[in-house]
Amino acid sequence: MKLTRWDKSYKPDVEELKNILRSEGMTPYIWMDEPGTYYGNHSHAFDEVRWVVSGKMRYGVNNEEFVLGPGDRLDLPAGTIHWARVEGDEPVVYLCASK
Repeated sequence: MKLTRWDKSYKPDVEELKNILRSEGMTPYIWMDEPGTYYGNHSHAFDEVRWVVSGKMRYGVNNEEFVLGPGDRLDLPAGTIHWARVEGDEPVVYLCASK
């Protein structure tokens, strides 16, 4: 697992993030979850990226919890068990990508 925090002085741009993911050989798509959405423990058969555009999402991975905000990126290797929950009162919009 790799967590990368947004360190730019501007808000993330969806097209910029998509282009970065494509340059890494990934196929991105945009997703939105409403407040209260929860995904219980699960894993994927492929490497997976979650890159938050707006809102916040709390993740649990390997007995750690952390919140991703705008621009934060989470790379999960195939088979990594994790859960996710929308944090706060606003929807979260994020990019999903895999190889």
